[in-house]
Amino acid sequence: MTLSESGFRVLIVDDEPDIAESLQSLLTRRLTDLGTVTIETEDDFAEAERRLGSEQFDLAILDVKDGGGALGDDEADERGRDMYERVSQKCWIPVIFCTGFPQRVESLKRPPLVNVVTKNRLPDLVEAVRAALQSGVPSLTRQLGAITDRYMRSFLRDTIAPNWEEMAESDQHEIPLVLINQLAAWLKENAVRELDSVISANGGNVVGHSSAARVYLKPPVTHHVTAADILSSPDGDWWLVLTPACDLYEDPPTAEMAKKRHAKAEFVRLARAHVLHTSPPVADWQANGGNKQRVSDLFRTDHNRYRVLPKYLDVPDLLVDFEDVTSLPLHEVRDLRRVATLDSPFAEAMLTGHSRAVGRIGTPDIDFERQKEELGLKGNKRQVVQPSVPAARGTEPIPISDLRPPGTAM
Repeated sequence: MTLSESGFRVLIVDDEPDIAESLQSLLTRRLTDLGTVTIETEDDFAEAERRLGSEQFDLAILDVKDGGGALGDDEADERGRDMYERVSQKCWIPVIFCTGFPQRVESLKRPPLVNVVTKNRLPDLVEAVRAALQSGVPSLTRQLGAITDRYMRSFLRDTIAPNWEEMAESDQHEIPLVLINQLAAWLKENAVRELDSVISANGGNVVGHSSAARVYLKPPVTHHVTAADILSSPDGDWWLVLTPACDLYEDPPTAEMAKKRHAKAEFVRLARAHVLHTSPPVADWQANGGNKQRVSDLFRTDHNRYRVLPKYLDVPDLLVDFEDVTSLPLHEVRDLRRVATLDSPFAEAMLTGHSRAVGRIGTPDIDFERQKEELGLKGNKRQVVQPSVPAARGTEPIPISDLRPPGTAM
């Protein structure tokens, strides 16, 4: 079902019914090109909150000020903002504040999904509504909710019910974590492909169908810096966090916590991530020519020095350099922008790759031909000629003549 076939449903919340009706009439006339747009009004903030939490809307237009006489001026002025905060905990849809007090909600502005329009600039309202409805978010929200609900029911039926007896006998404090981990893995494995197909079919421009999306958690899901974070600095540098996650773990900063767990690490180890197309290896090849294979080898997942990360949203194609590593104080790293975190298993693979790169130990080859022959493995297999063990570093081979006693014939 396309967006135009399913239509849109918009709720206008304003304590002045005549203004709400004028907005309703204006939007109905000006948005006919989007298909069916059903616009409803509500002049009671409490009832609007209930409806937004229980009914399916694609967009809400909120006034900041509620004219109810029971509220003081300051409290009334904040009513629209407070309702946005409460409703967003129950559901999330694009919101446009149409108000005579735009300064009160300007900090919430995230166009086109959270926008602020002054009441006397109605053409701006039409364009803000159009941009929000065309963003792809309404369809994405509907489909994601439907898929999640359906998979939740299937998960309870097919995974929890058959195994509940075994789970009930275990430590009750462990059950929630087991269920969350199982559900997260199950949704990631099964729901993502269906959601990808929905987005592609509807032509939404919020999320693209891309394998790169599997690489990142964006935005990061932890409140603190953690291993495999992708960071950027104001001057355009990119970094990958290499310090173990356990050394960076901190409890959330809450006032009621008398004792909080603080990070063990004073410094954070970072590997530089060059923008791929301007990275030193690529720039050198493009400027001076040379062996094309060397640049192609950068994309190997077992490269001893480099790893490539794919472009996704505002993360460019990056080339992580395990030899260009620095350490910064944790408080300075906290000031950098956390753009994303590598998801599993990419995070583990990246950190393991760095450990292998810095921990390589060269050893001479050992001749195992005798053991192979004893095990009957010789056969017609190709014989491998093992090189001799090299002399110790810093020494020269001693001529045999120097080992003979003086006066001994050769």
